[in-house]
Amino acid sequence: MQERDASMSTGIAPVFMFGFERSGTTLLTMMVGAHPEIAVPFSVTGLWYRYARQVESGQPALVNGGIEALIDRIVAEERIQLWDTRLSRDDVLAVLAGTTFADVVRAFHLAYAAKCGKPYWANMDIGTLDHMDVPNRWFPDAKFIHIVRDGRDVALSNQTMPYGPGNLSEVAVAWERRLFLNLNMAAMIDPARYLVIRYEDLILRAEATLQQLCAFIGVAYAPAMLTYPDQVDGRVPSEKRWLWPALASAPDASKVGQWKAQMSRTERDLFENLAGTMLERLGYETLGIRRGGLSVHALELCHFLDRGHRLKRFGAKLGIRRLTKLERAARHGG
Repeated sequence: MQERDASMSTGIAPVFMFGFERSGTTLLTMMVGAHPEIAVPFSVTGLWYRYARQVESGQPALVNGGIEALIDRIVAEERIQLWDTRLSRDDVLAVLAGTTFADVVRAFHLAYAAKCGKPYWANMDIGTLDHMDVPNRWFPDAKFIHIVRDGRDVALSNQTMPYGPGNLSEVAVAWERRLFLNLNMAAMIDPARYLVIRYEDLILRAEATLQQLCAFIGVAYAPAMLTYPDQVDGRVPSEKRWLWPALASAPDASKVGQWKAQMSRTERDLFENLAGTMLERLGYETLGIRRGGLSVHALELCHFLDRGHRLKRFGAKLGIRRLTKLERAARHGG
């Protein structure tokens, strides 16, 4: 497949939204997708980048079968099947304007937008945090919206999940490293094409933050964006809804700064030792003093021993499985 600019003229530039896990990406998806002119499908979690690598490496199963066979394979993907409206090969072909993989990506989003009765589309994928260079190459006029959240609250939220980086040290290291790399990539593109918004602002100053976001995209702000809870049942797959129990409610201020009540001083010190530079770069409150006491080193050692969920996997081999907070809540219906 050839590679060229596939953005074409659709009124606004393609929009790619992303953030670190548990930073408010799904909330942002719901809010932007509630705009009457912008369609945002459920995140495909790196699917486009996985296929791009395969296509660009010339895998025969993807290249030799032609573009229709490629579309058929993508349509059948589980993450595409989770979208709230089903697409067929014909839906995608009807809006396909070229033969590059970027054209295919654009066509899937245009087909989804058409099914939603909307003229514009935006993409949400946490994978863009690490692969922003790819859509930037596909769509030279693309705009990027990076949602960030206090890394300490990110770490607490990740601990409620059955997958992903589990302990505080792993989250701190990954959070600082991945955000550092993305912000450095952002420094290489036109500042008018890259916007950082804070989860905390989206919660505490939702309307003003969404107005800023809409101005960046190039559309008028729509109050309907704050009615997103009414659309949760229709847009979020029922089997995934338990992962975001607060999504069906209005923005909850108690979600901001939870680390202040839920983290011990040792945990705060350890996180700041590992990721304090990024906290400060993003303007978050810090203790300001890097501490390295015995308790901090002991906790870091425990986290090292549990790296990659080692203890959880060991327990599973013994027939012991401890449910996460979200799993327990889902099992008990709340």
